[in-house]
Amino acid sequence: MRRIAVVGASGRTGRWVLSALTANPHVSLHSAIVSPRSNVMGQKIEGTGVVYSSDLSVIEGADGVIEFATPDVSANVVDACVRYRKPLLVATTGHSDEQRKALTDAAKKIPLCIAPNTSVGATALGMAARYLKKVLGESFDVEVMEIHHRMKKDAPSGTAKGLVAGLVEDDRTVVFGREGERRPGEVGVVSLRGGDVPGDHTIYFLGEGERIELTHRAQNREIFGRGAVTLMCRLTELPAGFYSVQELLLSGAA
Repeated sequence: MRRIAVVGASGRTGRWVLSALTANPHVSLHSAIVSPRSNVMGQKIEGTGVVYSSDLSVIEGADGVIEFATPDVSANVVDACVRYRKPLLVATTGHSDEQRKALTDAAKKIPLCIAPNTSVGATALGMAARYLKKVLGESFDVEVMEIHHRMKKDAPSGTAKGLVAGLVEDDRTVVFGREGERRPGEVGVVSLRGGDVPGDHTIYFLGEGERIELTHRAQNREIFGRGAVTLMCRLTELPAGFYSVQELLLSGAA
């Protein structure tokens, strides 16, 4: 049985990761790490013998680490995972170029995956979109729209950026929040924020007289918890390296 540590365990999505771990008979919750200022510090998690802690050193006894926190926290988590040689699933978005480089450098020593969206369905959306792009070629224009809750800190979402990255060869053709006329070959990304939307992403393929719309809608955050556990289980079976969510889902390791 794999023992998993969760960083950001009391957060909006972290709580669903805890729920998914306790519901899965093949894994167990090893540790739940939160900010030292969290109001749950020291409390016991129902149904487990685990107590919320702010001490990253506890991950030494885990088989893998799932991080749903902030980009600044990611830096400390990756240092600890490299020190203890633990697989790391980073589900935080909004990293700077420097922070992203630190994560990819760490993958030389540990199995690591950056997952802007841990939903299996959202990953399948990106895979389907790349297939359609290949089939349709340049005869269809491509646009992306995403919607998230009003509290989301980054825009566009990390998922939207990942979807677009799989559809363009040159990121100079990507336009975020377009103003004015659309130029040939551009891929536009529109972000909407409001309410409590967990996450909607739609990719439009717009042709002459026809269009195709691919949409994934997250109806709750439970899917992110389940998906994170699935990805973590597969990551623990792999050697050091940088893995995409798609590679983990197709790996067959579990």
